[in-house]
Amino acid sequence: MPQTVEELIEFIDLLAEKNEEVPIIVEGRNDVYGLRSLGFRGEIHSLNHGKSLLQRVEEISADSKEMIVLPDFDRKGVALKDTVKRYVEGMGKTANIYYWNRIRSFRLVACIEDLPKAVERCIISSGMGKTIKRHTILQGIGIKH
Repeated sequence: MPQTVEELIEFIDLLAEKNEEVPIIVEGRNDVYGLRSLGFRGEIHSLNHGKSLLQRVEEISADSKEMIVLPDFDRKGVALKDTVKRYVEGMGKTANIYYWNRIRSFRLVACIEDLPKAVERCIISSGMGKTIKRHTILQGIGIKH
């Protein structure tokens, strides 16, 4: 769990910055929407597209040397992370699971689509909604400051 709200927001900012250079792979459309609402502007790809998992990973990874793998944290998501990682690395590319491990260690959410609500809860419960200056995140999740 992050020690402070600032640490959580710093981490989200770091991931959003990394996403400007490295695509993120998520499970579904709602995960894409969740990250977009936090201000992510880079490539975010959903695996659920009616194709086989291998075909989708090949398609996503065609133009990238590295991918951030960010499925949910349930049993299915863990298995998906491992499979996608194996496929990506089998193509000679980097499957970055650092961010997945870090978000999981925060123990705030079970799925990526719930991340904006978890960030909002942390900010509100800390009483810092009016003092945090991360406009993109605050506006994205609807907190007025």
